[in-house]
Amino acid sequence: MNVFVIVQILGIITLILFVISLQQQKKEVFLLIQVVGTIFYIFQYILTNRLTGAVTFVIIVIRGLVFYYYKKKDLKPSLVVLILFQVTLLVSTYFSWQNILSILPYAATAAKTWATWQDDMKWVRRVSFFGQILLVFYNFTAAMYTGALTEVCNVASTLVAIIRFDITGNKLSKK
Repeated sequence: MNVFVIVQILGIITLILFVISLQQQKKEVFLLIQVVGTIFYIFQYILTNRLTGAVTFVIIVIRGLVFYYYKKKDLKPSLVVLILFQVTLLVSTYFSWQNILSILPYAATAAKTWATWQDDMKWVRRVSFFGQILLVFYNFTAAMYTGALTEVCNVASTLVAIIRFDITGNKLSKK
């Protein structure tokens, strides 16, 4: 099996996991599913030689696990934790910089790190939407077509979740 096919298969697995995660009401379940999906993304970025994407997504896995730990303890990560992740993202982007496209995973991840730090899933969904649009383009340029499709589906899934939980007034969206 060639690398292109493997990347696309990993992308399909990622797609399924991310769509499922965005339909979760509980932040801790959302975070765990996102961590697993992100691991599949890391392998895709490695196989397509997108160093910034791979490094950024390793940080996303660590962030997801740290934020999950805090959520399970019913705590919010401190501002220091947020700043530490933001600085780590900036420094890792600087050292893994390949070209102007390297700014896309950084911007998507920095925005989503701030959103995930929030307690309100409404912010997580809305800011995730922004990051997903950036990753559609980044993944497409890496020939990660199923990765780009994953982000298109994530955009659609996020819109459904925004309508379902935020716009229609579903009382469970505050948990």
